[in-house]
Amino acid sequence: MKTLERILIVLLFLMPLSGKIFAQMDTIYIEKEECSSEGIYKGYKLIIHYKSDTLNIKAKVFDYKLDFLKAINDKMKLDVIGMLLNYQGDTTMCCLKVQHYSFNGNEGCRGKVENIIRYTIQVDALFIINRLVWPKLMELYSCSPILYDNKLKKEINSDQKKIKVVFDAYKKWYAECRAKGRIPRYFPFNDGRYKWDGGRKSIIPKK
Repeated sequence: MKTLERILIVLLFLMPLSGKIFAQMDTIYIEKEECSSEGIYKGYKLIIHYKSDTLNIKAKVFDYKLDFLKAINDKMKLDVIGMLLNYQGDTTMCCLKVQHYSFNGNEGCRGKVENIIRYTIQVDALFIINRLVWPKLMELYSCSPILYDNKLKKEINSDQKKIKVVFDAYKKWYAECRAKGRIPRYFPFNDGRYKWDGGRKSIIPKK
């Protein structure tokens, strides 16, 4: 079973030849793909696809590397974020087990993966947003797909009421970014009671 959401982005470039306008069609969409890992973990994974006149690339199932999206602008990133936020409430399981990720060789992970093996697609969606927007600092902010209650000192991956609070924070930030037309470098999601396990507060000042 696959769910499919597409967004078509048309970029217009003025070309000097004959004074004509040529349109380059860039398409970004997300598929929820059925998958399994290590022969025992069955579920789904959100996969970003990117198509242009010269490229046809999609994210891999078994990691969160999104290097092929490094060059896209903030407007396109916000389009992708909007699609990912639509997965709020999706409690189907991701096919990957919980683990620490390191993409840039940074030793920033301070979380503890203890007795937490699985996570849901809605957590997968938020984790992808972090990777898309803060690719060089993700190890510092959210090195594993575990959300944490800083007051009760426990993970909240299966607590729907608390997950909703986290999504509300992401949606508020998303609306502010849309209004500004850009994405600030400040990471705001480890400042309150609910945060990413082991994640640090932003090392970039808030402006």
